[in-house]
Amino acid sequence: MSSDKPLILATNDDGIQSGFLRILVKELIKVGEVIVCAPDGERSWIGHAISRDQKLVAKKVKDYPVEAYALNGTPADCVNLAYGNLLPRAPDLVVSGINLGYNITFPMILSSGTVGAALEGSLLGIPSIASSLALSSEKFEGIRSSIGQKLDASTRKSLTNAAKATANYAQLVIEMHQHDGLTVHNLNFPVKYDGEIEPLISFAGNLKLGSIFEKEKGKNYHQLSYKTKWIEDADPEIGSDLWAHKEGLPSVSRLDFSQMGGKSYLQP
Repeated sequence: MSSDKPLILATNDDGIQSGFLRILVKELIKVGEVIVCAPDGERSWIGHAISRDQKLVAKKVKDYPVEAYALNGTPADCVNLAYGNLLPRAPDLVVSGINLGYNITFPMILSSGTVGAALEGSLLGIPSIASSLALSSEKFEGIRSSIGQKLDASTRKSLTNAAKATANYAQLVIEMHQHDGLTVHNLNFPVKYDGEIEPLISFAGNLKLGSIFEKEKGKNYHQLSYKTKWIEDADPEIGSDLWAHKEGLPSVSRLDFSQMGGKSYLQP
């Protein structure tokens, strides 16, 4: 591996076989050396969870354009384990994505395995990016159920544009030559992204979802029930990631998790 090129660790929460991850990797190799460590299956809505008792095994994946490993753990596990065990040195950047669907507003950001993986990179002192592509509701489940299979032309075009924009943004972050605290650069691209507009700097919006679990009819259990009206009925603050999404614009929110420490309350 060339030591004069930036080293990028790529991961996701949709699984190692996601076509969204593969297309992102094809763009990232134009920026630097890329090694992939991603979950061996979907690990969505799992946030920054770290496995405590799971016996983790990283298996090398042969049909990848770069060195790649599938891990039987969470997205955050993938970053931490790769950092200490698989990489030849500390990476210059962690890139997580491209996620199937958006990761906007605090409820989704804090639940996102995609963002959780990037947060783990940031906690390790590595500049980190999370990247997500919005999908229409009618396409989401179809793509999710056939992960790794051929994408329709429209989705592939949007995805390719999002991957190129993510790689361009990754280059900018690497060129900063500094790690800005516990910051995750959270990129979100709209449905049918044409690549003509660069991500606008935004901030994480708020959204009150209420209970997200519903009892299945005729069953004795409750299950997560995502409702598109959460977004459709929301009245977003101008400049937020939710506002950008509803305007059909790409955005990037620089999420500073260090502000969660409460230090600002001690300042006069």
